[in-house]
Amino acid sequence: MTTSAAAAPTAPETKSPLAANWAQDPNVDASVPGVTRTTWIEKEPGTRVASRVLQIVTIDPTAAPVSLESTVGAGDGLAETLAEQLAGVSSVPTRHPVAGVNGGLFKSEKKHPDHVLPAGARTLTLQHVGVSATDGVLHSSSCWGKGKGTSGAVIQYGLPYITTLRTELSLTASDGAVQRLDDIDRDPGRARSCARDAEDRPVPEEVAGQRGVYTDPDEIVLFTDDYRFPVPKPGLDPTVTTEDDPGFEVVLDSTGKVTAARAGRGGATPAAQVKVPSGGRVLQGVGTGAGWLRDHAIAGTRLTVHQKLLDTRLGREVPLDPSVDVVGSFHQVLRDGDVPDALPDTCNQWGSGTGTGTQNCTDSRVALGTDVRGRPVLATLTGQTQPTSATTHEDGATLRAFAELLDSEELGLVDMLNLDGGGSATLMTGTRIHTPPTERDNGGYAHRPVADTVYAGIGGYGMYARP
Repeated sequence: MTTSAAAAPTAPETKSPLAANWAQDPNVDASVPGVTRTTWIEKEPGTRVASRVLQIVTIDPTAAPVSLESTVGAGDGLAETLAEQLAGVSSVPTRHPVAGVNGGLFKSEKKHPDHVLPAGARTLTLQHVGVSATDGVLHSSSCWGKGKGTSGAVIQYGLPYITTLRTELSLTASDGAVQRLDDIDRDPGRARSCARDAEDRPVPEEVAGQRGVYTDPDEIVLFTDDYRFPVPKPGLDPTVTTEDDPGFEVVLDSTGKVTAARAGRGGATPAAQVKVPSGGRVLQGVGTGAGWLRDHAIAGTRLTVHQKLLDTRLGREVPLDPSVDVVGSFHQVLRDGDVPDALPDTCNQWGSGTGTGTQNCTDSRVALGTDVRGRPVLATLTGQTQPTSATTHEDGATLRAFAELLDSEELGLVDMLNLDGGGSATLMTGTRIHTPPTERDNGGYAHRPVADTVYAGIGGYGMYARP
């Protein structure tokens, strides 16, 4: 039997965002062994002032002895650019990191007026937002996230694993008393950007002069020996009172023995500077936290610090051994090759477009993750690099638009974590920076100092080359 009925029309194939409006630069950068940097340029910028640039760096441990790691640079709490942090990884040129991007979320602010900093240090202090760890040493607690924590990447054996992380921190005194530890390496009584536990309370923006300030009058905070800033003095923030408490301070040696226990924080006089001793730790308490330290941290006794890192997505503990680094975030932009339904379409900075009244999200974006072959991947979405630092081209996308671009099948990405963006967005391979500086600095533009970085360093775990 024959029929004259016309065949149903074939539905047009939907192009990915990448295929629809981005052209790959034919000059793929493979100048660094084990590292491939591929660049895409936006074809039609629409109402944007110029085309944006997407860069994908793939790290292949089967092609060269490279391994993914993280660093806080010269010391936690100090403000350094990506280039400065990577330069400090090794003084041997042949062991310099081969690629890197800025790391997790953080907040910066001016130092306490009485603090004296190391020579050459910027007059800024940094506070991590979410979990940060290097070589198994925690530099911050997790955000509370209604008891589930927030997103982060556990970097272990050269590979990133993206999940939801929560910390559990506590102290046990020699007399058996147990007390919760609130955070690590930040001003006690005041947290930035997120609550660290259920007791933290937000400060109204009109009072704090900024969004995302949380207070808790009863805290104990630990400072690690890689914290290179002097430990906090009372009165850093004039808009809140919870961190004005002189409190109580305890110094521990490498065995947990209490070598000093004293009233007041950060020194007996304005000129005094208290630093964490090599191999030791310092505890600062305010409110009832100060009272607990006064009662239980007796000179000559020992305090035991308990630290757990929990993967709340899989319900397991991540052992904090020297193979573990962690960078923190609020959002996973790709999970199992898809954009999570709950991912918000947020933007922190809008810029005028070329059309009358048009506005575009200009948040530069950075992400870390893996591709379909299990290789670590670094990604940036920015404006174009300018001839000099006197001008800039800052651009990017809303968070969800960035995720949808990364979800393009041509890229083959599986899991990706959003890292700090905006003025922090920096990508390097070798000693070259490939992203434009966008932070205002002395009449020009510079790359923003950051709290930690993710990099591919010289090393490896005996990966077999694929045929």
